[in-house]
Amino acid sequence: MCPAAILGDRACGKTTFLGLLYAAQVKYGTRVVDSFRFHAPLQSLRLMSQVYEGMKDARFPGATLKDEMTEIGFVFGYRKALSGRLPAALKEKNWVNPFAKLQFAAYDVSGEDVQEFIETGVAASPIIQQLLKSHVVVILVDCSKMTTEIDSPVFRQMLKYDSEVASLLVSLQTYKHQEFSRMKTQGLSVGTPVIYPAIVLSKFDSVRDEVLVKLGLHRGVPAGGEKRKRKEYAEALLRVFMPQTLSQIRGGKVAGVNFDQAAYFFSWVRTETAEAGMQPVGAPRIVRKGFSADGGADPDFSYEDYVAFIEHFRDVANKVPDEIVEQATLQAPPAVATA
Repeated sequence: MCPAAILGDRACGKTTFLGLLYAAQVKYGTRVVDSFRFHAPLQSLRLMSQVYEGMKDARFPGATLKDEMTEIGFVFGYRKALSGRLPAALKEKNWVNPFAKLQFAAYDVSGEDVQEFIETGVAASPIIQQLLKSHVVVILVDCSKMTTEIDSPVFRQMLKYDSEVASLLVSLQTYKHQEFSRMKTQGLSVGTPVIYPAIVLSKFDSVRDEVLVKLGLHRGVPAGGEKRKRKEYAEALLRVFMPQTLSQIRGGKVAGVNFDQAAYFFSWVRTETAEAGMQPVGAPRIVRKGFSADGGADPDFSYEDYVAFIEHFRDVANKVPDEIVEQATLQAPPAVATA
C-alpha cells in the first residue's frame, strides 16, 4: 500500500476538499464497483460524511468541525489489470492481491512540527517522519489568496506557504535518496525513486477578475479533455503565486530523485449571490441541484474534476514499483495531522 500525503495551508479548503472527495468517490464508486474500492477508518468516514451532509444543507464546514478532523485518512484501491486467467483456487485463498492501493493522509503545512523541521532539518516529529515516507504528494493551493496587491498580508502568506512546500519537497527528495541508498546497501534490487505530485487549486471560483485579466486568462477553465490547456492555465497562476513549488516539481533531480509529471485539478463549490451579482449578507450558502421528492439535494461542485482526480491515481497506483509497496507494508500505518 503506497503512502500518499495531502498538503494544505490552514483555511485553504482542505476540509471542504475532503468532504467533496468523499461524495465524489461514493457516486463514482457505484458506477465502477468492480474496479474501484474506497476504505477509511470509522472516524474518518464519520467526519467526511458529516462535512458532506452539511454541504447538502447549503452550509460550508464550520470551524468547530474542522477542529475535530485530527485523524483523517482513507485508502483508494484500483483493480489491477491481470494478464491471463487465474485459477479459482488462487483467488479463493487470496494468494494474489488484485488491487493496487494508495493510502492518503492529510497534513497541515502550517503546523508547528513542520515549521520546526524546516528550521532544524531534523524530523523529530512522528508526523514529519510519516510525511517523508509518502511517494504521492497532493498540494492544495488556496485561490482566494491570489491577489494583485503584492504588499497585502494574503499575498505574503501565499509566498510563505510556497516557500514551506518547496522546502518540504526538497526534504522529501533527500529522504527518498537516503532510503534508496540504504536499500541498495542491503543488496536489494530497487528502481530509482520517483515522487508523484498533483496540485489542486481549491476555491477556484474565488479567483479575482483582476488576477485573471493581468495574466491574460479567461474565467472558465479549459474542458477536462484538454489536458495541455488545463496544465498551461494552472501553471500560469502557479508561476506567480507558487513559483518555488512549481520550479521544484518541474525541475531536475535533487539527490537523484525525480518528480513524475504533475497533474492539475480545479476545485470549486458554487455559492449563492444576491441580486446584481452582489454577495449576500452573512455566511456564504452553497447552491444545490438535483432536488428529490423528499427535499434532498446535492451541492453544485466540480464533480468531473474530482472524478479525474480519482482516475489519475489509478494510473499512479499501477506505476508505483512493487518494492515501494512492499516497504510500506512493513511500516506502521501513517499518522495524520490536523486537516
